[in-house]
Amino acid sequence: MSERRPAPRLALLALLMAASLGAGAESPVIPSGPLTLEALMERMASTSGVRADFREEKTLALLESPLVSEGTLYFIPPSRMARITSRPGASALVIDGGRMSYTDEAGASDVDLAGNRIARNIVENFVVLFGGDLAALRERYDVGFRAEGIRWHMQLTPKAAPLSQLIASVGLRGNGPALEEMVIREADGDLTTTRFQRVITDTRFTPEELARLFPPGPSAPHP
Repeated sequence: MSERRPAPRLALLALLMAASLGAGAESPVIPSGPLTLEALMERMASTSGVRADFREEKTLALLESPLVSEGTLYFIPPSRMARITSRPGASALVIDGGRMSYTDEAGASDVDLAGNRIARNIVENFVVLFGGDLAALRERYDVGFRAEGIRWHMQLTPKAAPLSQLIASVGLRGNGPALEEMVIREADGDLTTTRFQRVITDTRFTPEELARLFPPGPSAPHP
């Protein structure tokens, strides 16, 4: 289909960040001393697949109460990701290689990343996390990292457009290799906080599961 109704930008950002940093959850390898950024990045590159439940609260300047959504995230390396929302309404945001699809009750739309500069650059900027490439991460972001024992906090600030035009910073908090919370602060001041539960890593998805999450064709799976 045409790009008449592109996928929500913050949903895309949250999907990419959660998939990449969720990769280390439930890992048995926990360093004896303070967790380092290098060790955390190494774990990001080692997963076979990730599944995690999420609860997202989006605070908008024009609304008195935050918008709350819940659902499940899926990541299959190197380039397959799905964000299936179950509440308050059903929707599916899927990235399968160079194709990005969005489906909700109103219908479906498809975006060719090769032909969409902003979407493509967002994906390329975040995907450096998947390979655990710390040099590339620092080239694209100002990276702040601190740890007390195995509890840690990472702050990412985009260095260049188009990502810097959309978000001001991304804050990530975890315990050992497990991501617990992600806070995205948009350039206009809006705030999105996502908390993760029941994170399962090194997941081996069956062919049936992959076919359901990533069906062939022009649109995302209906949630």
